Amino acid sequence: MMRRTLLRRSRDADHLPVRGRLALHTGNPLTWDIQSGGHLIIVFINGELDVGTTPGLGGQLAPLADTGSHLILDLAGVRFCDCAGLNLFLRLQQRARAVGGSLHLAAPTGSVRRLIALARLSDVLPITASAADVIAALDRAAITGPPLSRPDGDLESSRTARPAP
Repeated sequence: MMRRTLLRRSRDADHLPVRGRLALHTGNPLTWDIQSGGHLIIVFINGELDVGTTPGLGGQLAPLADTGSHLILDLAGVRFCDCAGLNLFLRLQQRARAVGGSLHLAAPTGSVRRLIALARLSDVLPITASAADVIAALDRAAITGPPLSRPDGDLESSRTARPAP
């Protein structure tokens, strides 16, 4: 009876060590593309936001949040998000607001929406259906003045929800 272990090594190219096979599947599970123009930065995120991947993304986005820009995270390609991802969103939002910017989550997948709802952050993190919706709302706000921001992304209608003095 032959016994196999995770550390088995083989000189045969057709029989990679088990550790090598695992490493092939654990490549970089998160990618992002940053596009900026003026005070608007859109980040297209694809993959998994977890404790292993958020530090790299956070390192790239923290300086952008510190510029006072409107940071839009397009989450349509996010397959998985855990509490580390939520923590990243909250930290970026705090940094952006501290210098006059904002954070918007655009097109989150159903699983990301459920996580935000379960964490009771639906009233804290602004969510919109798409990056285009955020851009349109920001354009309207630039013309008419600053709106009251609502987390559901409906920036303009929140202006009419204000109680009379």
